Amino acid sequence: MEIPKHIDELEYRIIGICFDVHSELGPGFPEEYYQKSLEYEFTKRGIAFEPQKPIQVFYKEIQVGLNYLDFLVEEQLILEIKSVRALDNVHKFQVIKYLASSSYNFALLVNFGQDKMRYEKLIPPAKIQNFKNIK
Repeated sequence: MEIPKHIDELEYRIIGICFDVHSELGPGFPEEYYQKSLEYEFTKRGIAFEPQKPIQVFYKEIQVGLNYLDFLVEEQLILEIKSVRALDNVHKFQVIKYLASSSYNFALLVNFGQDKMRYEKLIPPAKIQNFKNIK
């Protein structure tokens, strides 16, 4: 899947903001601290966002639950933040499940838990079955 230019530019802006927050706050704080810091920066910079955006999970035609995105940015991009020693497949699979159970096609997974901020760009897999064995 080719990433549209406006999404690429939005990702670039968000990554820059995340680097700013990490540089100012430092690594290893609880996730909520980064969430509040990002909310401040998005508001200050005029970036539309929804924190803790609920998305419905369905089994056939019934809703069986809700997932909560850390952020939905500009109604197009999922931003999931972590403050862990290292990102692993469980974190990636969480975001892939969000993509698979929603209409959104682009996500950033950002980790504030290390000395250097890390991030990954994620898009929905063609088939979620490819990821069933990730634990």
